[in-house]
Amino acid sequence: MPSAEAGNAGDAGGGADAGFVQIDRALVTLWPDGSPAEPPVERALPHRWDIDHPHGGGRARYQLMLPPVRGEEPYALFFPRIGNQVEVRVGGHLVAKLGKLGDESTDVAKLPVLMTVPAALLSHDAPTELQVDAAVQPARWGGLSAVIFGVQSVVVPMYRTNEFWRQSAPTAITWALVFMGLIAGGLWWQHREGLYGIFALISLFGVTTISGRLLITPPLPWPAWGAVGGIALCVLLLLMARFVMVAIAELRPWMRIAFWVYLGLCVCAVTASFLWRQPLIYTLVLGSLQLPATVMVYSIVRKMWLAPTWESTLMCLAGVAAIVAGARDLMVVRVPESGSMSYAMLPLAVFFLVLAMGGTVAGHYVRQVAAYRELNASLVRRIAEREAELGVSHRLQQRQSEEQAALQERQRIMRDIHDGVGAHLVGLLSMMKKGGAAAEALQEQAHAALDELRIAVDSLQPVNGDLATVLATLRYRLQPRLQAAGLRVEWEVAALPEMHGLTPTTVLNVQRILLEAFTNVLKHAAATTVRVTARRVEGPDRLELRVQDDGTGISAEQGRVSGHGLGNMRARAQSIGAALVIQHAQPHGTIVELSLPMA
Repeated sequence: MPSAEAGNAGDAGGGADAGFVQIDRALVTLWPDGSPAEPPVERALPHRWDIDHPHGGGRARYQLMLPPVRGEEPYALFFPRIGNQVEVRVGGHLVAKLGKLGDESTDVAKLPVLMTVPAALLSHDAPTELQVDAAVQPARWGGLSAVIFGVQSVVVPMYRTNEFWRQSAPTAITWALVFMGLIAGGLWWQHREGLYGIFALISLFGVTTISGRLLITPPLPWPAWGAVGGIALCVLLLLMARFVMVAIAELRPWMRIAFWVYLGLCVCAVTASFLWRQPLIYTLVLGSLQLPATVMVYSIVRKMWLAPTWESTLMCLAGVAAIVAGARDLMVVRVPESGSMSYAMLPLAVFFLVLAMGGTVAGHYVRQVAAYRELNASLVRRIAEREAELGVSHRLQQRQSEEQAALQERQRIMRDIHDGVGAHLVGLLSMMKKGGAAAEALQEQAHAALDELRIAVDSLQPVNGDLATVLATLRYRLQPRLQAAGLRVEWEVAALPEMHGLTPTTVLNVQRILLEAFTNVLKHAAATTVRVTARRVEGPDRLELRVQDDGTGISAEQGRVSGHGLGNMRARAQSIGAALVIQHAQPHGTIVELSLPMA
């Protein structure tokens, strides 16, 4: 079990007399959704779920050891970040329940957490176990930071400092943005001046962005709320760039077009990131926003050089601060593989940039109230038209994609049932009409129809790229039948990596190829043993499936080399980009080898 190291807020290696310890290692057990629990592993804290499982949620258990306590002073636990829904136990006793595990309507990772630890639960002689059970949703920054444990009088000030930067300061900024947005909205309503309208929208999206980091219970379910927050941040930064261009009269026609194109791409990319559970897309979008921010600062500096004013100087300094804060957040908060859980500084930098813009608005109002009324009316119309077009286009494209996917899946299921189950049932019916067929033959034909139906159904089950699961299902289906036929089956399946291209169609074709191989062994090989192996082969990277029997081997008399069954096997392998090789085994028997590319 990990140990705790004494320290202080700035140096985790200080003495125990500092009054607290920072515990930065834990025994971590992860339960990804739809998968068995992973073996417990000692990990460094902070731990971020998205680093290990960026595309899915699950459960996590963190087991830490609290050092023995001295004296009778009250003790406290401080979690800079913990979530998304958690239960905390000290010495096996539940001391805190933050949200309901698995309830996505709650996200306690938004704010720091402080809890008092009852003295009766702590030991004076031996370490006490701290257990944190967390339910985590993908792309939601769930996990656990380093844990601060110590005397309450020492820990509380540390919590309050963190809480000030993550809750109090953003809350004050939010209300300030609301106030400035109302003023700018009133000016826009009175004068229909574009600069004021942009500033009001900046305040609106700023409030949405910052409040999204504060609400433990958001108004929309996840991941819809995550997409709203991400889109709001992108729109906010782009609107700031546009505001600067308008304010310094540098908004060229090509910039207008670039703005809308950039905005549309960002909205689509962020939506796709949260919809497809691909946080890397959102990180790339945030990185790309450094480009318009840099163009914005360059334009301000150019304006300062040609005609210096106090507004341009103030905006330049705030703009540089915003770029530095954005780059810092990107490199320190989102990108690191270590799972850094530091809080973002961009909202604070954005607020100062907004203040600078507010000063520009005030100066602009004094000097040029009447000059931009026509521009404002034109801007409002274009925004409304583009938003309506984007909304209609997005809804139409989404509906068409859903209908096309559903149609293709229905056609595939119908074709599979017709070609597989239908053919065997027709053969069974023909045998029954002719009469005189042996019961064993009828039973074999019925079993073949059942196998085809089960394979068609199994191919629709989600496997998450796990070929071992597909083989396990096939073994479960066929093992009793093969054993009843007196055939001993040896399964040797190594640890297989995830196959990203393992679609239902690929699963179905792999199952049918293996089923045909087993059928050939039963009908023609006169074998007693068949061995199934699966392993990863390097250069080129691929997975190799092999079915080998100890029967009579391939013979021209049996016609197995040119039969329809073998032709169907080759056609199925070719349709999924695989290679099929059938050869004579030494000293006797047959080898059927299917090679599947990893990508």
